[in-house]
Amino acid sequence: MSDNRKKSRRRRSIDEAPELTPIEKSIAKYVRFQCPTKKGILMGMQVVYFNGTKAVECLTESKWSSITTKALAGESTKDSKHPVCFSSKHDAVQMLRKFLDNEMCRRVVKVYKEEKSSLEQTSSNVTGDTSQSTTPRAVRQRKTKATATSEASSNTKDDDSKDKAKKKKFKFELHDDQTFIDSANEFYVWIYSPTTIKQYIMGALLVIGCIGVCLFPLWPAEVRTGVYYLSMVLASLLGVLLSLAVVKYIIFAGVWVLTMGKIKFWLLPNLTEDVGFIESFIPLYLLDVTTKKKTNKNNEETKDNNDQETSNKKEDVNEENKKTLESNIVGRTESEQDDDDKEKTSRSSSIDDVDDGNKPQKSSDEDFEVLSKDELETK
Repeated sequence: MSDNRKKSRRRRSIDEAPELTPIEKSIAKYVRFQCPTKKGILMGMQVVYFNGTKAVECLTESKWSSITTKALAGESTKDSKHPVCFSSKHDAVQMLRKFLDNEMCRRVVKVYKEEKSSLEQTSSNVTGDTSQSTTPRAVRQRKTKATATSEASSNTKDDDSKDKAKKKKFKFELHDDQTFIDSANEFYVWIYSPTTIKQYIMGALLVIGCIGVCLFPLWPAEVRTGVYYLSMVLASLLGVLLSLAVVKYIIFAGVWVLTMGKIKFWLLPNLTEDVGFIESFIPLYLLDVTTKKKTNKNNEETKDNNDQETSNKKEDVNEENKKTLESNIVGRTESEQDDDDKEKTSRSSSIDDVDDGNKPQKSSDEDFEVLSKDELETK
């Protein structure tokens, strides 16, 4: 239902839009070919787009404007063939809105394509967050150091490749609000494509060429022989190009087999690529040699990785052993403390018993009296 409503609104806007006058059509043609444009992609098709401010500047500097730089400088720019239609930027904006209402151009939005590296970084961050709980602390510290060094190197690379980062891939999508706005961040795609004088000339030459080919039997004998030799030369050139394309792959396969994949030799690598005629012969050859150094480096890298993995495993095992030893030592100390406490308690109990045994002896000794010899004799 919403799509049908939008379509009905568009039809009403097209029907309500007034038809353009001959002067307005000539202005639209002027803007179409004089306004600076660039190429982009809309719905899988290559289109030409322009900037809102550039279009306004193009109209204000045209012959139909009274606010050009020459007019403001005091020079006379009056012309009977081109009446004044723009006395301010507002008039230029209104004219461009009229073009948009007549569907000569459409308002679009830039949609930048996401890079694979950013997606991989986000996925790695998610996996890293989940795996942090399982990985030991020493491995985490090494990973953080490695990531810090990689980030530093990536920052240096980013500083060197700022120009490349600016040229991101993008595509266009139609904007929901089809109104013209004088802004540098607003883009519009041309739908209006009038025929030019160049196209008329090319069409006329094509028709004349077809008629001339049909009248080949009526040509003079000298012209026919010249055309015959010319066609043979062109056919031979085409055969040479096709044979080069085949020989290129044969040479590559032979060199690759003889060198066991160490050397990759391409003759005219751009011959079968989608490039121009002259660019297809540049460069003449491409040589890629995989020496032992590269293999040694790869082996060293694999060895280093294996050594790191083994060292990490050893550290994990050592940490586990340390934890077990610490737990055993703690258990032993606790048992020893318990034994000491038991001994102390037993000793204190034995001392108490000894004290209790000595007390009655003292009392018995106290019951006896000490007598002298005189007393014993008298008794």
